[in-house]
Amino acid sequence: MIPQQEATNSIPVQEVVLKPFLRGWFHAAAGMGAIFFTIALCWRSRADLPRLVSLLIYGLSMLELYAASALYHIGSWSMPMRRKLRALDHANIFILIAGTYTPLCFNLLNGWLRPAILVVIWLLAGIGIGLAMMAHHTPRQVSATLYVCMGWVVILALPAFLAVVPWTAVALLLLGGVLYTIGAIIYARKWPDPFPRVLGFHEIFHLFVIAGSVTFALVVWYWVVPFPRA
Repeated sequence: MIPQQEATNSIPVQEVVLKPFLRGWFHAAAGMGAIFFTIALCWRSRADLPRLVSLLIYGLSMLELYAASALYHIGSWSMPMRRKLRALDHANIFILIAGTYTPLCFNLLNGWLRPAILVVIWLLAGIGIGLAMMAHHTPRQVSATLYVCMGWVVILALPAFLAVVPWTAVALLLLGGVLYTIGAIIYARKWPDPFPRVLGFHEIFHLFVIAGSVTFALVVWYWVVPFPRA
């Protein structure tokens, strides 16, 4: 039994009871993988500084998301600290989406479309970060909707991507968008929630985020890194 004073100073009693055993651990493992993947990307692109910078932005955005998520979800925090970590966790989702777009657009696109997509996606990320950091608790439906809208900005550049990479690469981009979208829907609806004490809806959401990240990572590794940048 948790003393009332201890519960008040840390986290709500119902969260102590109901917090799934696996909460945060999937993202902790993904964060470790992101470290090695980012190092490998930077090593492969070491001869091309602009490409390296774009890949570093991508890798750090991925690492930051998984590290912040693991820290927030695994730890037991006071309520003020929980609010700060939750805001950071939610803000990092927007950073990851924009960070993922950065090497794709910078290295595969040219002409006006390259800066246009990058400006739009980072502006949307800025709005999302502002909502996450300034609002006490942005409704999850609002956050999820903005995640999805950002993720599907790629539709605007599909013809340009198809002109420079094979359809398999574009199919992986679309698959990543679908996986992120399914994850956002699960997050917004809090369903399915099969094993609330071990593997709940939030863990399933995290798994879809990881799966989406993997599909984009494949595109970056096999097509972005070796692509002859314009």
